[in-house]
Amino acid sequence: MDYQHHQPGAHAEAYRLAIIASERLRAVLQLHGLELGGLRGVYPSASGEPMVETGKTSATVVHALASLLEKVPPAPPAASEVAP
Repeated sequence: MDYQHHQPGAHAEAYRLAIIASERLRAVLQLHGLELGGLRGVYPSASGEPMVETGKTSATVVHALASLLEKVPPAPPAASEVAP
């Protein structure tokens, strides 16, 4: 059993990482004139995973974000997703 998320400070570190991730995404979106109004770091999941809330977003912003992502080549599949 993984007890990492029960250790003192583990939640604080995951929360800090979630805030950093949300600020990073906010900065990149702003470079493209986009904003996710509800974007913020939140407390970690039950497993200790840092979590980011995106909140309600207008369809206009979602379409613009999708258009940006369509211009980026897809990531290669993870090793666990490749057929043997």
